[in-house]
Amino acid sequence: MSFEIGPLSRVTPGADPLRPAPAPSTADFAATLARASAPKGDVAVISLPPSPPPEVLDEVAAARDRAAELAANNRELHFSTDRETGRVIVQVRDLQGNVIRTIPPSHSLHVMSGGAL
Repeated sequence: MSFEIGPLSRVTPGADPLRPAPAPSTADFAATLARASAPKGDVAVISLPPSPPPEVLDEVAAARDRAAELAANNRELHFSTDRETGRVIVQVRDLQGNVIRTIPPSHSLHVMSGGAL
């Protein structure tokens, strides 16, 4: 299976590279797809919504606020995967990276939703 993702933006020579070029029209996009040679195997077309749903934005804002609260207390949560077991390891660390303690993944969900460490 293969995925093809086109360029996210184009820069015209002489244009300001920090200012994105206008998005191509649907006709331009269709013409580009028609010109592209078809790859061997499965092809997936990926479409993205214009913006995340409001409930997702609310959850991201809540996580941002909780991360800021932890940082104000010189704490952060660090997530990693144990190579042998494949289980998630969650550590409470200070902002210098020193491990304060390791907590069960289920408790980390509680902490990220506003519960106490």
